[in-house]
Amino acid sequence: MARYVLFLAFVCLLAASCAPVTVPVAGYSSTHGHEHPIHTSEGLASWYGPGFVGRSTANGEIYDPNELTAAHKTLPFDSQVRVTNLNTGKSVVVRINDRGPFRAGRIIDLSPAAAERIGLLRSGLAPVKLELLTAGQASAQAVPTGTLKGFEVASPLYPIGQLLLLASDQSTSPVIVRVAYNRVPETRGGVFFVSKELYQLLGRDVFIFTD
Repeated sequence: MARYVLFLAFVCLLAASCAPVTVPVAGYSSTHGHEHPIHTSEGLASWYGPGFVGRSTANGEIYDPNELTAAHKTLPFDSQVRVTNLNTGKSVVVRINDRGPFRAGRIIDLSPAAAERIGLLRSGLAPVKLELLTAGQASAQAVPTGTLKGFEVASPLYPIGQLLLLASDQSTSPVIVRVAYNRVPETRGGVFFVSKELYQLLGRDVFIFTD
């Protein structure tokens, strides 16, 4: 729950400023559930499935069209999202386990089971509201490097310019950072390159939250 609170602070700060900041969260408590979404957005939803059955999703699972899952471009895996079809008013809660959609203008790709729940299976495309209920996160091993300064980070997993929230057990406050490079000298799994200043603040093991 504490990590979900950190993500909420990140979302709020994105709207206020793009500058690197430290986010105090000591003493803050919250109970995020279906009544209190962390973040909302609207756009077009589609569904996918034919040709994917039995193949691996982006998080390594085997795609199952009968599960209530979805693909999203940036939300961390295992995030729970309520999807409401604005044409029918029907909603379904899905778990993010894949990346997509890859067609312009679409914000989420649903499994057939999820699409059927909200009346999207036949139409194939519909305007929806997304409500982020719980946020997953990635974890990585931070490696300090002298080529990065201040709140700069480097990782092949994120595009240059993307803002991320980093937190750790060592630091009592999370920090917003900016991806400065996505081509790095090493591409070992789970490695996340940070400046020496950030390494002193966060330590080796970090949690990564995206918007």
